[in-house]
Amino acid sequence: MSGTATKVGLIGCGTISGIYLENSKKFDAFDIVRVADTRIDAAEARAAEYGIPRSGSVEDLLADPDVEIVINLTPHRVHAKVGMQVLDAGKSVYTEKPLAVYRKDAIQLLARAASSGLRVGGAPDTFFGGAWQMARKLIDQGAIGEPVGAFANLHAFAAPRPAAARPDGYTSFYMTDFFEYGGSWAFDRGPYYLHALIHLLGPVKRVTGSARITWAERERGGEMRPVNAPSHVAGLLDFANGAVCQFLMTADVWETGLPHIEIYGSEGSLRCIDPNNFMGTLYLRRGGAKDWEPIESTFGYNQNSRGVGVADMAQAIRSKRIHRASGEMAAHVVDILNAIHEASAEGRHVDLTTICRQPKALPEGLADWTIDE
Repeated sequence: MSGTATKVGLIGCGTISGIYLENSKKFDAFDIVRVADTRIDAAEARAAEYGIPRSGSVEDLLADPDVEIVINLTPHRVHAKVGMQVLDAGKSVYTEKPLAVYRKDAIQLLARAASSGLRVGGAPDTFFGGAWQMARKLIDQGAIGEPVGAFANLHAFAAPRPAAARPDGYTSFYMTDFFEYGGSWAFDRGPYYLHALIHLLGPVKRVTGSARITWAERERGGEMRPVNAPSHVAGLLDFANGAVCQFLMTADVWETGLPHIEIYGSEGSLRCIDPNNFMGTLYLRRGGAKDWEPIESTFGYNQNSRGVGVADMAQAIRSKRIHRASGEMAAHVVDILNAIHEASAEGRHVDLTTICRQPKALPEGLADWTIDE
């Protein structure tokens, strides 16, 4: 790492921390110098595995004057609490999805950061990937004409799975929180789809939807567990640009092979990749054409590049520009998810209380593991 790299700490040494720690060695913009967890042995194990110089308690990390940004990889239900602790310690925070479970907590995080001159960032950053930047270029250049609608779909029967292997010895998040509000499929995977859609189409202005608990109990880890949050969530999103999106997040149906995301325009349609990924082939069907045309990316970041949002945030702080994986966008996603559930419960459209900028596209030709100033 260069001497100008921003020094970063990481809280939460579970499974997802591995890719952040691995990729941090490749970025010039930031350097992870300390890791922490509520279990000290978990932090020490990760530090040893990835050559991180310091490890220990969360309290010690927050008190470290060298750490400027903290990556928050804690469980969903404490994202907002830990994020606020980071801000109160005078450090900017980049939080894994979702930014918070409830919109009021997300808004409070943004207000606290603004009052302190700090930054909030939020995963996922897969929309930095080459396939998504190529999709953005096609839309911006008018390849499909005026965006009219979109389709977003994730469905898979959530069969029981064993606890994921974690160095800290905890059972997997999917074992403990998957059937709780804020931990369900909509909150766990929905942000991938919503970040990608906002990147391509801009912010949402209102939503409606229906949500259901299909089974009162589901098997998880060999035992029956109560389902306390909707497991099948269907929404309609009205974007500020006029496009209308059908949005389905469900753990209750078997896979059918439907596309993950499609964007429909006045002059054609664009089929996108799984938004959990950075890379893949797009398919463009121009108006009047009988077949889909495969489109390969001419942008960088065509591999698992998790952490690029942190690199962009670190560079943005130095350059005094807006970072792309912004807290405002992450809070907007929290607003959308809560609003769909509220629309179902109350039988109405819900106008969103938040807004965000459409992230600036990456420059074409940008080398992997670098970021523009």
